[in-house]
Amino acid sequence: MVSAATLLVDTSFLGDVLCAEPMVRAAAEKWAGPVDFLTSPGGAQMLQNHPQLRQVLVYDKRGTDRGLRGLLRLAKRLRGHQYARVLCSNRSWRTALLLRLAAIPIRVGYDNAAAAWCYTQRIPYPQNKHEIERCLALLGGGAWQRPRMYPTPAERDVAAQKVTSCNYLVVAPGSIWATKRWPASHFAQVMRVLLDDGIAVVLIGGPDDRKLADELVALSGGGPGLVDLVGQTNLRESYAVLAKAACLLTNDSAPMHMGVAAGIPVVALYCSTVPAMGFAPQGPQDVVLEVRDLDCRPCGAHGHPQCPRQHFRCGQGLSPEVVLAALRQRLPPCQKGS
Repeated sequence: MVSAATLLVDTSFLGDVLCAEPMVRAAAEKWAGPVDFLTSPGGAQMLQNHPQLRQVLVYDKRGTDRGLRGLLRLAKRLRGHQYARVLCSNRSWRTALLLRLAAIPIRVGYDNAAAAWCYTQRIPYPQNKHEIERCLALLGGGAWQRPRMYPTPAERDVAAQKVTSCNYLVVAPGSIWATKRWPASHFAQVMRVLLDDGIAVVLIGGPDDRKLADELVALSGGGPGLVDLVGQTNLRESYAVLAKAACLLTNDSAPMHMGVAAGIPVVALYCSTVPAMGFAPQGPQDVVLEVRDLDCRPCGAHGHPQCPRQHFRCGQGLSPEVVLAALRQRLPPCQKGS
């Protein structure tokens, strides 16, 4: 019997993987048979427990699957599943080659992907669309929709135990790219003002954000209204924290997409990147804040370890006052002394 299973693939950044989540629901509706997803170890955290996924497969290209031998081993595993089709929403040559070696009969990718010749169907890349709509183009098209995450009841309990405040602001100050991070002094100024006004603030981030979090706690003055969860929750637990929040303040990073998925107001700070790249939040209460009319923006597809021109005006020039004004429009009334 020929398998009717569908494989979806995105092995890129965490935010990209979450933007690919609507493909799961679209694929489950379009084709009979189970749907699987191949992604990175971090991406697997985003997608675990999805009710319309049979399984989440991990491509650990920097670990157990690294190198040519790892690629060949994984290709053999995929051949064993006898997928009817595969749709790949990232444009990596390594991933394209993997899917070719897996001998899946129908392989759908973008026409501008590296090693696009590995695909049997090449879809025009929708340059001016949101990333979610780009992903849905692989299935024939579709409008923007909010992505979803599915924490377990135990993960929701962890979040509830760690944050007992109501009407709190979540702050996600990290990014792997320095030029995508709003300055720590600016974040701290905003946090200090809101904490003084009685607004609870919850910091989230991964273990790599620990040094930055310590700096923010010190600069903001901390206090009982500040809850520091950086490095203490997995991605789905962080999502559960976001789901109960009044608002999210974030850089252009994975937590931005998680806030969109949670359906809360998102105040997104764009430094070296721009919304036109196709990843900006689209919710009715979401807002992007940025320094416009800089001829050096964007300075790259992702970001840099430091500003190429050594001035970082895209970050430094976005004032805390502007950010505070946007937050006050979305936060509940101050409850100082409560």
